[in-house]
Amino acid sequence: MSNVNIRNIQQNFYSFCFILINSLFNMEHVEKTAKDYKKYLQIDLNSAVNPLSNSIDEMLTQLEEFEIMMTFLVQDRKDYKDILTSIPNYKAEFTDLCNKIDTIERLISHIKSNLDELESEVEKAETNLGCTEKTVKVTQIFTPLFKKNVDKKNSFHHSELFKTENYFQ
Repeated sequence: MSNVNIRNIQQNFYSFCFILINSLFNMEHVEKTAKDYKKYLQIDLNSAVNPLSNSIDEMLTQLEEFEIMMTFLVQDRKDYKDILTSIPNYKAEFTDLCNKIDTIERLISHIKSNLDELESEVEKAETNLGCTEKTVKVTQIFTPLFKKNVDKKNSFHHSELFKTENYFQ
């Protein structure tokens, strides 16, 4: 190959490269390509970051609420522990209180039985005298006052009374 031939090849190559570079770097082409890539590179950070930021804020709020709740629970736990450990100290007072309640229950039972007995005696007396709720009228209230002769002597049976000293000391 001769020098002239090589020189022609080089010139043709340079011309080709120049044409290629001119066509590649044609400003219209470059602008169009830049606009296309601009769409890929444009990122709307607000639309991407705002939901994430809101989610983080909500989580922080919930975490603060949980922390407050845990603080209350820890304090309550300490209070309950103090109460539970102090319960045995009141055993004697509790036993005394239970005994008093039992005594009052026995007293109430005794009083109830006495009242039941009195009620049955009153019912017997009303039956003997003929006084029932249906026959008692206002006019009959004063008739015994104006009667001169009392034919019957009513006997009264005195019920046995109880003493509160037997129940309370």
